[in-house]
Amino acid sequence: MSQIAKAYSFPLFQAFEHVLTFYESSQLPCGIILAVTNGSSKEKIQDLKMSLAKAEGFTDIHCFYDKQSSILGILLGDQMLGNTHFHSLFIKEQLQTQHMLAGPVFIASFPEQGESAAQVLSGMVQEITAEKGVAGDIHIYSGKRSSEAKRSLLLVSQDETVNEFLRIYLQRKGYCVYLADNGREAWEKYKRFLPDAVITDVNLAIEDGYQLISKINTVERGTKIVVLTHKRLEDDKKRSFELGVSDYIAKPFSPVDLEARVRSLLS
Repeated sequence: MSQIAKAYSFPLFQAFEHVLTFYESSQLPCGIILAVTNGSSKEKIQDLKMSLAKAEGFTDIHCFYDKQSSILGILLGDQMLGNTHFHSLFIKEQLQTQHMLAGPVFIASFPEQGESAAQVLSGMVQEITAEKGVAGDIHIYSGKRSSEAKRSLLLVSQDETVNEFLRIYLQRKGYCVYLADNGREAWEKYKRFLPDAVITDVNLAIEDGYQLISKINTVERGTKIVVLTHKRLEDDKKRSFELGVSDYIAKPFSPVDLEARVRSLLS
């Protein structure tokens, strides 16, 4: 039986088939959260659904508990991966409060991750059943990107001219580009969109680039970070690499060289 055929036999997929078909045909984003639990009931699922609706303002939530696998599945309509990750933190807290969480939490979204709903759900079930990690660990389903899936970048600079120039250049190269002009806005956009790479200056308002890099490194998803800055001192370069950045480019810079180095990091 193929992976996709198996997916259609999963109780989770059968329960969600109508909703998944709607989002897949409409190409609207849909977040998926799976969590291994130690049991559930209709009352507990309804309580969780009401808490989500009240706290997060959702109107399109679908929950199903598969008794056979002890997996709780949650669909969040119109939610991309970044938002899904943000809401998974609330769901994790709710499950822990009710002493229901017994394994890891997996999150994904489609069509953002370039796969069909059946492929995403099938892959998530396979990974979560094979995962032996700590209860409460949140994993982003890696999946397999299709050739059409765009890589996403977050550009962070106080220089509007640089941001706009690079946005146009990188979008023409096929990237999905998000912009921020200070460290706090960048952190909020990072949590929301979870880009594949971040290109940031270290000289930023409100929160500087070093604070931003440290926060990003608390999210365990291997985001590539490139520093693009006027600062040329060895101490700045050394501090950046000690914080775990992947590359350091001093201005003036070549956009061709920058894109090539980002592409190499993401390959």
